[in-house]
Amino acid sequence: MLIFIIMLLFSASVLAAPAPTDTSPPQLHRPAGSPGKTESSPDTIPTNVIADCGLNEAAQQLALLIIQDPLQQRTQLSCHPLLAKAAAEKAKAMAQKGIVNHYVGGLGANQRLRMIGYQLPPFYSGAIGNQVEAVAGGYSTAEEVWAAFKASNGHRSHLLGELPFYRQQLHIGVGFHYKWSSPHVEYWAVYITREAVPEDADVTCYDVGCIPL
Repeated sequence: MLIFIIMLLFSASVLAAPAPTDTSPPQLHRPAGSPGKTESSPDTIPTNVIADCGLNEAAQQLALLIIQDPLQQRTQLSCHPLLAKAAAEKAKAMAQKGIVNHYVGGLGANQRLRMIGYQLPPFYSGAIGNQVEAVAGGYSTAEEVWAAFKASNGHRSHLLGELPFYRQQLHIGVGFHYKWSSPHVEYWAVYITREAVPEDADVTCYDVGCIPL
């Protein structure tokens, strides 16, 4: 056991996933006449919108890989500049500390987004909760880290929206930071989540499911 822990601490490439949940989310009502799926190809996303995905090219490349993946279960996934900023700051914080985890800086991922003004649904867990963030270190390219994320059950279910709870998360922001002197060198952070809506006031959600009030 001690040998395993030592190997984990000194591994060049590491991942950290959000807490998996099969919570059934509240049923959100799409406005009448709105499309059920985005028709435009990710390859034709305008430059200014791509910039909302991440603050540098590596982050933008990973965001597009996630959006374009043929296994993506969400009907739409839009870049959000506030999430991109939060992800960039998280990747940089991990690089400065030389660690990859959800609690760099003493905040859980959910609380980190609330602190910067992104309004999560009220039933998303509090101070140390995470239903929104995936992080990794030690992967040189967007293609490499995306392959690693997809090979991890917890990451894949979140990033590809495989569970009903995650499928309603339609905003994405990605961060990347490079620091040669830091143990993992390359650091990645991905936020996929959604903002609170009026319907959320009518439901309370736990790990076992959602209960109408």
